[in-house]
Amino acid sequence: MKRQFLFLALAAGVASCNKIVDDKLPEPTPESTALYRVTFEATWSAATHPGSYPAGAHFSPLIGASHRPAVDARLFRAGFPASPGIKNMAELGNNTALRAGIKALIGEQKAFRLLDGRNATASPGLLVDTLRLDVQHPVVTVVTMIAPSPDWFAALDAENLLENGNVWATTRRIPAIFYDAGTDSGLEYTSSDQPTTPATPIVVGYTPGAPLGYFKLERIK
Repeated sequence: MKRQFLFLALAAGVASCNKIVDDKLPEPTPESTALYRVTFEATWSAATHPGSYPAGAHFSPLIGASHRPAVDARLFRAGFPASPGIKNMAELGNNTALRAGIKALIGEQKAFRLLDGRNATASPGLLVDTLRLDVQHPVVTVVTMIAPSPDWFAALDAENLLENGNVWATTRRIPAIFYDAGTDSGLEYTSSDQPTTPATPIVVGYTPGAPLGYFKLERIK
């Protein structure tokens, strides 16, 4: 009888210990890195924007980075002046200065990886690349010049892919935001060069109707 009581007591103790362990299981944590396919779906066309769609409409090669959420890791901010890299990208589709700026952020550990596309696309069309993130740099910014235009660009700005701080997003599709870099005063897609001196802050532009495109982010690894 004593042995049976002792066995039952031990069994109850084990069950109690297991419950305590279960209650203290840690929250799920993300893998240290994640690889995403980044697709820009350029949807801008005469059908989506009748009356304003210019001849030769296209987008420049994508450029961007995975970076920290901190303000000093951002590639641009609405309400603040454009960097030389953003200016050259938005006006000319030239990514040289912006590429150098991103590499500097990587050297300072404010950014993790560079997304450096090599191909432009007519619109409608697609631009596809990949970008790796890590838990310290879970935010994605990607930009592309709207062309022809004075100084306008489309962007995915500071999209955080680490959900609730502990799970990588599987897929997202986000409308591209239209920005005016504040460095050229032209008002039409085909306006001649009219440098803005001094430059004004970046502002969110306006296009009636549908967005000019969408950024799709898909975790592939």
